[in-house]
Amino acid sequence: MKISNDMTMEEIITALAEKYNGDFNWSLIPETNNYYITELKKELGADNPLFQNSIRAIAKCESNDDVLYVLNGDIWRIYHLTYSANNSEEYPKYKEFSSIKAAAEYIQDRFLKEYF
Repeated sequence: MKISNDMTMEEIITALAEKYNGDFNWSLIPETNNYYITELKKELGADNPLFQNSIRAIAKCESNDDVLYVLNGDIWRIYHLTYSANNSEEYPKYKEFSSIKAAAEYIQDRFLKEYF
């Protein structure tokens, strides 16, 4: 599947699920679901400078605790949530991407290496 920056994450996740016959392990998070934003605030601390930006939880990996977020509409991060408020400074770990395409390609590559 050719991924482009013109696609939405909904289009990308749907296409990947179709390509891998429903075995794809990422699902979209409804825009009205604030659970993963609340969890990230708990883990990072609500006063973390990250939350001065607009932030939206986009998708969740069903095989681990990775969640894809978008900040200010153009910074893409996958956080590996710990579901704990007592994290050391190095947690939760994240990987940052400069585009939706880069984030989607990483998600697809990781799926192929680890689960398919």
